[in-house]
Amino acid sequence: MKKNLLLMLFTLLVSARLMATDDRNIVNAELKTVTVYKSGAELAHTTAATLKTGSNELIIENVSNAMDINSIQIKAPNEVTIMGVEFANNYIANTEKTPRIKLLEDSIEHVSKAYNRLDMQTNNDNDLLGVLKQNRDIKGTQNGLSVAELMKMMDYYKAKTIELQNELYSLNEKKVKLSETLGVLRSQLQEEQSKNATVGGRLILQLSAAVAGKYDFAVSYITPNAYWTPNYDIRVENTKSPLKLVYKANIVQTTGIDWKKIKLSLSTSTPNQFGSAPLLNGWYLRYITPMVYNYKSSANMAYNAPAMYDRELSETIVATGYGVKRPKKVSADQANYDGMQDHLDIQENALNVTFDIDLPYSILSNGKAQTATLQTVEVPADYKYYAVPKLDKDVYLLAYVTDWQKLNLLAAEANIILEGTYVGKTYIDPNSTLDTLNFTLGRDKRVAVKREKLADFSSVKFLGSNKLQKFTYEITVKNNKKESVELILKDQYPLTTSKEIEVELIDDGKAEVNTDLGILNWKLNLNAGESKKIKFVYSVKYPKDKSLNLN
Repeated sequence: MKKNLLLMLFTLLVSARLMATDDRNIVNAELKTVTVYKSGAELAHTTAATLKTGSNELIIENVSNAMDINSIQIKAPNEVTIMGVEFANNYIANTEKTPRIKLLEDSIEHVSKAYNRLDMQTNNDNDLLGVLKQNRDIKGTQNGLSVAELMKMMDYYKAKTIELQNELYSLNEKKVKLSETLGVLRSQLQEEQSKNATVGGRLILQLSAAVAGKYDFAVSYITPNAYWTPNYDIRVENTKSPLKLVYKANIVQTTGIDWKKIKLSLSTSTPNQFGSAPLLNGWYLRYITPMVYNYKSSANMAYNAPAMYDRELSETIVATGYGVKRPKKVSADQANYDGMQDHLDIQENALNVTFDIDLPYSILSNGKAQTATLQTVEVPADYKYYAVPKLDKDVYLLAYVTDWQKLNLLAAEANIILEGTYVGKTYIDPNSTLDTLNFTLGRDKRVAVKREKLADFSSVKFLGSNKLQKFTYEITVKNNKKESVELILKDQYPLTTSKEIEVELIDDGKAEVNTDLGILNWKLNLNAGESKKIKFVYSVKYPKDKSLNLN
């Protein structure tokens, strides 16, 4: 009786399940366009489904595995009313292994078996060596063996031991190679598995159709699992030509679906930002406790002030960038960047800039950056050489760009390619308030600079309780290039904030002097092969029982 009751209940449940699934349609969404933001992306799909009159449940597969539920927009025909929308993950999506993954798994299994066989042989030989050693020790303790028999036994043990040890050495070498092969195969398998998301997304729609038929739907939403970052190439053929600025984008997505031949746009805006403008509240004055500064720290800051606050000097040094690598040549294939810009539409809106790419684009959902080259623009630039020999023995080539606000720049790293050679990186900061944007293009050894202290023209005198030191420096610059160059040269003399310390700039070497910061500026024009010498002199008087950092 109980068995019949259970069978009846099971039949009813199955029937109810089948009846429920009769009203469910499962369709796949086709990705059409993607707009990638600095954080997040908007995906737009299309799909079609056949609906019956009345209530329907439509399941749309092949959407992102993460989305902002509030951003979902579904366009349906007038005959269809959307009653409800639900997002869910499909954890059994994409369970079919690709041929590449199957091949890698088979290879890993084959190599693992070979490694295990070697492991068994190694253990067996180690056991034999142990038995051999044990028997040798036992025989050695027995009496009655002749010298000839003992020698014969020792030769046997020696030969067998060497044989086993050689075999163990060979086995261990093979194990090391198989272990390396396994590591490579497993890394490659992990790489392939990352390209195929195992978790998909689905939208479950509750619909009401006035008339039965086949209907088209458009679905769009915001997903957080994608972003892009800007990147630039600064290409300079020579100092007589304008520089080429190559706009690039590194695009990353882990949406659970591969973007295959879709229309791609890149936007500088960020979705999901709060739209409320800030409001001012009442500002009430209150007493505060003053901070006590450490005298030594303040003194150190005062001493470093001339170097820290030379505006042009500090900004240029910052622009020098970092991580300068060994120069390498760039091939002609890498230098061809002009194909994309014919298919690029740039829309400059009130709050952002959008780059629309007409060419179909494919980006895998593997979390790896894919570079898209957007456009190449020629930018007029003034090239000048720059040297601060007190801080650096090298001479740098700088590019000065005016009207840079028209270039729609974003804060990003830039690769510097000078005369076809990669020379390092710099950083573009479009938030600068300066009229001119500086790029440091790298060091040029063909323009030399040397700074030395002239001992014969420097002196130390004692005047009562004070010490007077005179410093004379000579800077030699030489242009070893075949064309003339313009060089900006900088140095400095110390400043004082103490009445006990007196500083006098005796000879400024015909420099432009910033007396507030103690900076000496020279603008030099050097013909091909020409060299010039510049000399400046200053003195410092201070109590002889004190010490100063005068280097």
